[in-house]
Amino acid sequence: MPSDEKNGLSRRQLLQQSAAAAALALTPEVLRAAEKENDILASLSREHPRLIATSNTWQDLKKRRADDALLDGYLKRSEQEARALLNAPAVTYQKQGRRLLSVSRTALRRVLLLGLHFHLTSEAVFVERAKNEMLAAAAFDDWNPSHFLDTAEMTAALAFGYDWLYRQLDEASRQIIKTAIVEKGLKPGMVSDSWKRSENNWNQVCLAGLSLGALAIAESEPELARQTLEKTKTFNVNGLKPYMPDGVYPEGAMYWAYGTTFQTVLLSALQSALGTDWNLGQSPGFLQSAEALLHQLGPTGAYFNFADNVEKPGLEPAMWWFARTLKRPELLRYEMAQMKNYVASTKAPEPGTEANRLLPLAALWWSEPTATKTQLPLNWQGNGPNPLAIFRSDWDDPKAMYLALKGGKATVSHGHMDAGSFILEANGVRWACDLGMQNYHSLESKGISLWDGKQEGQRWQIFRLNNFSHNTLTINKQLHVANGAAIIKEFSAQNKSAVVDLSAVFAGQAAKVTRRFQFAPPEVLITDELEGLKAGDTVRWAMLTKAGIGLNGNEAILTQDGQKLRIQLQSPQPASFESISAEPPNEYDAPNPGYRFLIANFTAPESGKLQFSITLQTA
Repeated sequence: MPSDEKNGLSRRQLLQQSAAAAALALTPEVLRAAEKENDILASLSREHPRLIATSNTWQDLKKRRADDALLDGYLKRSEQEARALLNAPAVTYQKQGRRLLSVSRTALRRVLLLGLHFHLTSEAVFVERAKNEMLAAAAFDDWNPSHFLDTAEMTAALAFGYDWLYRQLDEASRQIIKTAIVEKGLKPGMVSDSWKRSENNWNQVCLAGLSLGALAIAESEPELARQTLEKTKTFNVNGLKPYMPDGVYPEGAMYWAYGTTFQTVLLSALQSALGTDWNLGQSPGFLQSAEALLHQLGPTGAYFNFADNVEKPGLEPAMWWFARTLKRPELLRYEMAQMKNYVASTKAPEPGTEANRLLPLAALWWSEPTATKTQLPLNWQGNGPNPLAIFRSDWDDPKAMYLALKGGKATVSHGHMDAGSFILEANGVRWACDLGMQNYHSLESKGISLWDGKQEGQRWQIFRLNNFSHNTLTINKQLHVANGAAIIKEFSAQNKSAVVDLSAVFAGQAAKVTRRFQFAPPEVLITDELEGLKAGDTVRWAMLTKAGIGLNGNEAILTQDGQKLRIQLQSPQPASFESISAEPPNEYDAPNPGYRFLIANFTAPESGKLQFSITLQTA
């Protein structure tokens, strides 16, 4: 007999008792408590503002500026920019090609500036101007959801304005702005959301913009806000995957700034509005990415601008978030220097510009200006879809020698056929360069299928994007294998060396291709080894430069800004340097004035093996 029946309880009685206990436990009070515990809005702040700023933010900012000359200088400069907007016409619906993005970005910049300086000055003119900006955007037929970045940034603009100026806006205006956020932002975001699975900046920007909108109007549209925030909680992990494992953003520095700044906006707004960021900020590699970005800045202050990137950085507000969050003011070493230049500039503010649109948030994330001498490693490797190896002789000497190189593959988001490419700086000069991106509209307006990354896709017919424009190898004038991934198979910080295995990039063209870099200031040695070539195959070594090029057989002397770089070629096969134009072959390609290539061509012998070395040495 079962033991329970020995005690006088049958199985049926036990089941009845369990059911009664369960029913008793699920009282209305218990059900409400459980529902509240699972409600993503349960901890929502009931007060406005709640998007990054709170009711205490403005007074705190006023106190901090009194003790911080640089912060005070920035706020004075940004107030100038806000006042320059007072008489500027509000935004109008004007697309460039398929994008409304510049309009959305202009609105976002304006609303943040005007909102910030209303709270610092209490002048009603800033509220009135911000209201007119938001009402103009609210009157648009749509916010261009077919290119959803445009919708996301406009949603962010109106969300900040609605939240920061909630008590100052009249009821009619609040209703119009809130309705626009719902109908032109959040609802389209429930329909057009393929980007939620994207592992790139689209995921971060779109989810951040919509989450700001949801948090701003949550008390009025709680169910829509819940659905939006649940989507962010579930799918933002996709946008954070590219940082793994070491913080190297595969789209490069410029897109790090775009995706990561919106990611920090999202995390900061979740914390201020809900008291949690659901641990999204702890995603592997994310917090390390600020340091990874610093490694990508050369001593001249220019980026290693691989992929779709620009060479010169702007002020990056996300770095203030990282410095404050990680309690590492040294992360601001470059930003503080740039901020001093920005504050000291006498150039008049430009009404309507979208540049630095999120910079007002840096004031809210501001860290103490105590950046010290950098304690980062001189030699560093970062793995990921676009792995990097970077060497420098000094962090604080603007004339230090700096070598940055990469592996990766072309089919990563915004990628180029630049595996094996490198840049070199020494004596304050960038000697080996990268052309970076070409303006998208300049290509799309001419019918170019810019995003067709298949091996035969039009993307690889664009000069700046294929291997013919990069500091890498080319075999038989062929394209790299677009989906071939180059890895950094060896890296030694102690020996200052790295080896990139390019074999997959040349699949079908060669059996094995490796490129070894040895960093030994005042020189760098690059050794290329190829196997499995056919006799007579040609291999081109190339380096793009803005320097003047003097040739003497297997030696070249580069001159720029009063400095010299000697480049020598060692090879068992006959070879010599040439200098050729960097002007592209197609009318749709952007021109490259001031650039030339230093190249060397090699012919494979019967063995199918080639090995040659290039030494670059400061004179």
